[in-house]
Amino acid sequence: MFLPQEAPKDVDCGRNLDLLVQALPRIEDAEERQRMANRALGLIRQSHPSWSAFKGKSDLAWDLFLTIATFDPGDLGIQKPEQSTPKPVSKPS
Repeated sequence: MFLPQEAPKDVDCGRNLDLLVQALPRIEDAEERQRMANRALGLIRQSHPSWSAFKGKSDLAWDLFLTIATFDPGDLGIQKPEQSTPKPVSKPS
């Protein structure tokens, strides 16, 4: 009746992120699945702002996504977004 629960793999993001990533294989539409994977990556990046110091060297958010996922994202057509770091927000002058 209840979902089995474990401690979240990323305590900064929490259990809901883990559930979002684990639900990706059940999304039938490939575009929606990729969009939700991108959203999960965005949440990871927001929770770990210090990781942006690694621009171009490594995408730690993607590495964590792969750790959380119990499936191979490539099997589902989920690809790492081209943009590995968040876009800088330009302030109006």
